[in-house]
Amino acid sequence: MQEKTLTVNGTPVSHFDFMNAMQSYAMELYRKTADQLSAEEQEKVQEIAVERIIARELIFQQALADGVVANDAQIQQETANVMQNFPSEEEFYATLEKAGVDKDAYYRMIRQDLSVNMFTDQKLADAQDPSEEEITAFYAAHPDKMIKPAMVKASHILVKAEKENPTQAAATIDELKEKLNNGEDFAILAQEHSVCPSSAKGGDLGFFGPGSMVKSFEDAAFALKPGEISDVVPTQFGLHLIKVTDAKEAHKLEYEEAKPQIAQFLKEQNGAKLLQEWIEGLKKDATIDFSA
Repeated sequence: MQEKTLTVNGTPVSHFDFMNAMQSYAMELYRKTADQLSAEEQEKVQEIAVERIIARELIFQQALADGVVANDAQIQQETANVMQNFPSEEEFYATLEKAGVDKDAYYRMIRQDLSVNMFTDQKLADAQDPSEEEITAFYAAHPDKMIKPAMVKASHILVKAEKENPTQAAATIDELKEKLNNGEDFAILAQEHSVCPSSAKGGDLGFFGPGSMVKSFEDAAFALKPGEISDVVPTQFGLHLIKVTDAKEAHKLEYEEAKPQIAQFLKEQNGAKLLQEWIEGLKKDATIDFSA
């Protein structure tokens, strides 16, 4: 991909930021990496990436002008949160280095992201609340959306499948199945053997609906009746035994039940429109250059 230069009010956007956005939107739109896109797909992704990068930079510049800037404590906390996804601090910074990002550059990136989010949240707080009439009209106009889907409450035992010894997980899960067949308590076995954080609660995952879990796990859970235990369910996380403890059927949402979600949805729509109009205003007064 030909390297291009993007400047917003004289501030250059790094090629790393541009390519990072390209990769993100390539996966979001097409489930491909940027180098796997066709020429037409690449053009579409580039268009979206440029628009969103410009918006982000303009918001950040306005945030700086208004003094809405993330402080050191907030930046350090966010960095610590991200580091939790890595085995160690050294591994985290080594990964950044491979991507061509040093500590100072990463600090600036996090500072910008947090500041943009803070300033955006301030703007969205000004979004108008929908009226009772608007909420009522939405409820009447979208009966197909006023359905609460079926839900199940389930617990599970997760045994991690190690690449070095793939048969060990199968042997362990078979032993647990036998113990359950012999009447041993599911919650106690989950506490003793499950590697999921839910083990502390006896494997309890609470209620969940469609789309909340990995598909194979979800399909197995929704096929069970309360009190039933599944056969072994493999996922990318390992091997599971699932016990459904309760279930709720799909039902139509009454107006008062649906009202809070409708109000939130309509306010978010108002906020998105307010934010878009504000960004368009910033663009009109900005000097933007994007060229090879």
